[in-house]
Amino acid sequence: MLAEKERAFKLFEQGKHGESIAINNKVLKYAKEINDSILMGRCYASLGNSHYFVSKDSLSFYYLFKAKDIFEKAKDTFNLVLSYNDIGVNYKDFDSIPKANMYFNKAVDLAKAGGYEVDMIYPLSNVAELKIYEEKKYDIGIQYSLETLDIMSKIPLYEDRKLKALIYVQLAYAYYKIKDFKNHQLYFDKSIEASKKYSHIEVLANLYKEQAELFRKDNKLEKAYDFMKKHVIFNDSLNKIKEFEKAKQIEADNFLRENEEKVRLLEAEQDFKDATITKFQTYNTVLGLFVLGLLISIYLIYKKNKQFSIAKKKAEKLSKAKSNFYSEISHELRTPLYGVIELSKLLLKENVNSSHKEYLESLNFSAGHLLSLINNVLELNKIESGEMKLEVLDFKLKNLINSIADSLEYALRNSKNKIHILYDDTIPVSLKGDSLKLSQVFINLISNAIKFTTNGNIYVTVKLLEDLEERVKIYFEVKDDGIGISREKQEQIFEKFYQEQTKIEQSYKGTGLGLSIVKRILNVMESSINIESNVNQGAKFSFELIFHKQETTKLQDNTLENIRKEIANKRILIVDDNKINQLVTKKILDEFQVITTVVDSGEKAISAVKAATFDCILMDLHMPDLDGYETTSLIRAFNSEVAIIALTASSSEEVEEKMNTHEMDGYIMKPFLTADFIATIHKITTT
Repeated sequence: MLAEKERAFKLFEQGKHGESIAINNKVLKYAKEINDSILMGRCYASLGNSHYFVSKDSLSFYYLFKAKDIFEKAKDTFNLVLSYNDIGVNYKDFDSIPKANMYFNKAVDLAKAGGYEVDMIYPLSNVAELKIYEEKKYDIGIQYSLETLDIMSKIPLYEDRKLKALIYVQLAYAYYKIKDFKNHQLYFDKSIEASKKYSHIEVLANLYKEQAELFRKDNKLEKAYDFMKKHVIFNDSLNKIKEFEKAKQIEADNFLRENEEKVRLLEAEQDFKDATITKFQTYNTVLGLFVLGLLISIYLIYKKNKQFSIAKKKAEKLSKAKSNFYSEISHELRTPLYGVIELSKLLLKENVNSSHKEYLESLNFSAGHLLSLINNVLELNKIESGEMKLEVLDFKLKNLINSIADSLEYALRNSKNKIHILYDDTIPVSLKGDSLKLSQVFINLISNAIKFTTNGNIYVTVKLLEDLEERVKIYFEVKDDGIGISREKQEQIFEKFYQEQTKIEQSYKGTGLGLSIVKRILNVMESSINIESNVNQGAKFSFELIFHKQETTKLQDNTLENIRKEIANKRILIVDDNKINQLVTKKILDEFQVITTVVDSGEKAISAVKAATFDCILMDLHMPDLDGYETTSLIRAFNSEVAIIALTASSSEEVEEKMNTHEMDGYIMKPFLTADFIATIHKITTT
């Protein structure tokens, strides 16, 4: 079987990946029968590398991580270095250069720490490749490449390896780039000699293509043409597209003909100039000065454009860094708030004494207020960067208004205010629209009314204006009998960070973002905010919105009690590295008699799904090592049936972009309303 394993490796080296996979599967079966973990690890590594070339999908990652786990457990330094290196190659191909560098460096460091010089060959060659082709640091890349060859020269086993020929190729490329044509030719010849001697046809095909491109860029068209012909010949021997040679030959011929024609035209133009130069010498002098001035102008424009391009790249880099910062901040802030809000809710359901209840209500309100502030800051960033998008969801408007009023109960009680909801029951029960942004508008408007009112009343009015068959136009109003706003300040209150000074002891200054966010969100929703107010006569804020009607279905008519019955005894896997979040999510699901299993990493989630059957997986996206997206991809490689829901504190736009590509079934934002959380799980697990 060891001989078969070596034969599989030789086939892999020759680009015969299908045959290599077939043999490796046989050897793997044998390794499992005799319980040889090292042989199993080597088979997994070979399968991962072969699948990388055949399909370049998540199955390659799956096999490579299996090999890594085996070699880590066995403390097999040589094979572990190779596994780190192979994983780095995968990440490089998926354009994840930082992760690729991380695994390459882990491989080099491990080899150096163990004093195993031979183990450094593959990761060193890959570092060299990144330096040459990605970072354009040719001198450093040459140094790493030569160091790799020096190590290989001491080991006869590596004489016929494809890697050696590939290093010759990248050295030839690097020397050409620094215009050391003597060494370029030396390593070019070596790469051809090694490739032909050991049948590395794929290396030859790539070498000729690379040479053709180098000479074409330097306008050495004859050489480019010759190398392109050689590339096509060897490419055909690999059973690639048969028409490729003809297309490239035609392209090269046309390219040469076009340049020959240009040369003839230039020669004819020069003859014409020589014939007329004496006659029009004065004219040419003036023309020369004009051309000189034009060239100077072009140079100045070029210089200005270059400065602009540099500034543009810097701005784009800053914008990307800013977006990444806000995304990370969103996760880091919302995650602990999820624990605080949900734990305080759970404790309030317990049999607590009155003083403890007051503390918990205060804690829950403070966490909710902090969440509202965080949402305001994050929404402001989205609006200013032009990234805010409307999210059309199914929702029940009356339930939404009542939930918002309930969430502000503590603030109302603390300010000695009463809230009155005047709701028009002719409005359709179920609507389609951006309920999340509507919630934020109402939270800010009602919070603002509470802030400037004490021992008073707040009226929330929702009424139907027009029934437009498939749509409805609805009027919204928040009115208070507080201190009011003077006419001259009514424009200022919608500016960012503006704070109206108050003389009410119970009021707080706030950030000055609430009304600014309201105005900007409504602009995105194609509406506007109106205000009517006088000093000491309260204030009234109103706006109108159009929503689509939602077709009523049995699923949408389900009450929470019906949902409770239908999801009872469902088996759900919770994947989250945060202990508090694990506890909160499990406690909520326990109330609905859901059977839960909790794991704290992507690797454990994969093992759990292989060992048991689940109706749904709640997948945290931010985890070390394997994040939620990578874990989902690896699970989908062997299980396409189980429902996977992202449970995340990141921005919804970021999640939606990646969710579909990783075959997730939905997402739930943290913190959430328990009813929405359960309804989402119910919908995805029962449809």
